[in-house]
Parts: sequence; structure tokens; C-alpha cells
Amino acid sequence: MRIAPCTFSLVLALTLPIASAQTATQTVTPPTKHRARTAAASSRLVAAPAAAPAAVPAPCTPPPVLHTQPYTLKLETTRVQTLAGGTTITTVEEIVTARDADGRTYRDTTHTFNGDVTHLLSIYDYPTQTRYTWSIGPNYPKVVTVYRPRPMQQPTPPQPARRYYPYRTESLPPQTIAGLYANGSRSTRTVPASYEGNDRDLVTTTENWDSPELGLMLRSVTDDPRSGKSTTEATDFQRTADPALFQPPAGFQLKDATP
Repeated sequence: MRIAPCTFSLVLALTLPIASAQTATQTVTPPTKHRARTAAASSRLVAAPAAAPAAVPAPCTPPPVLHTQPYTLKLETTRVQTLAGGTTITTVEEIVTARDADGRTYRDTTHTFNGDVTHLLSIYDYPTQTRYTWSIGPNYPKVVTVYRPRPMQQPTPPQPARRYYPYRTESLPPQTIAGLYANGSRSTRTVPASYEGNDRDLVTTTENWDSPELGLMLRSVTDDPRSGKSTTEATDFQRTADPALFQPPAGFQLKDATP
């Protein structure tokens, strides 16, 4: 039977005085060698170190301020949709993302449609938890919408249960993309026949290559028979970021969207 350390100390404290009293009442003097052995044993007993106290866990502390490596990354997304008659529709989208050393992020998505170029831009200011969004293009007003952190979080409505689709994931050989080492993986998801009115299985594959150093997606290829094939790949990477990117543009009106 195992005795807890605190219980053993209590038993020892109660036993030692009784043993000392019994020794004091003895009339026969033990031999010298026996007395020496008894004294040595007593010294060892007294000098035995007490059990170390249990370690007290450190109090919980808030996470440190996010400090990251700055970067500027250019991505190009190409979507190819094949219609039933064999006609293909191809769209190209350019994205510029950036991050500074304090965690502020910038994103500029460029769309081209019927010869008109539109920019959808956003800034997320990590230290203040504030997001800025605006658009540049034909007929867009010069307004920056500001989303500030809400003082109270609204309850999240329950989400409908999602159907389960069998999938599997496998590793892909690493690659160097835009000068960065990238780990690859492929996920294959199968929508069984009759789940969505389909008369046969629908198989969707997604391949991703991510930079473990910076936590960035450098290439993504999604092939879905319903929407076509979409490829996003980094075309340029720099380890610097222009501070001017993380400020709302001059001449734009700020509109607070937070009630």
C-alpha cells in the first residue's frame, strides 16, 4: 500500500517521541559499537531531506503581442470553367498581400471585367483590432468603411449541421515557390451519389503548398467538376513591406460601421 508523503510525515512525527521515551526508560546500556550505530542511524534519520513541495503551476498570462516578419506577396488566381458544350470561361485575378512587423495586414484584389479594372482593398490593424475596407473603380465612392471591435459579442446563431463527405489527405513532395520552401498536401473529397441529386460520385481535389517559415499559402489548386479548376500561385515575394500600405488612402471619407 502506498502512503502519501504528507501522511508519512505525520506518522513519523508521532512515532519519534514515543521511540525516544522508550529509549530513555531502558536501564541496560547498549554496547559502544551498538550505541555508535544507533547514533549514526539517528543522524541519518534526522538529516534526511524533506520531500520537495509540489510545483505550483504558473498563473495564466495573456498571449504576447504578435510580432511577425514583414513581407509583400503577389498572387495570381486563374479560374477555368468548362461548360456542357465545351466552351470555357477563363478569369484572372491578381492579389497583393502584405504584413508588417506588428501584424497589420493589407490585401488588394484586382478584378478586370469588360475592360474595367476594380480594386477591392482591406487593412486589418492587429494592435487595435480594426478593419478598413474600400473599393477603387468606376462609380465607386471615395469611402472607407471602418469596422471596430464591438464592446459585446453578439450570440452566434446555431449553424445547420453539415453533411459528411468522405475525404482523404496525402502529402506531396515539397517545392520551392517564389524562392520559399513549401510543404505540399492533397485533399480528395467525395460527394456520394444521390447526396446532392447527383447520379454518380462527385470528386473534388485540393492541393496546397504552404510556407512553414511564414505560414503563407504559396500555391493552391482546386478542381471541382461543378465550378471548374482554380489555381492560385505566388509570383513574387519580398521580405519588406511599405508602411504606407497600412494606412487608409488620403482623400477618402471614413465611415464607421460599428454601432
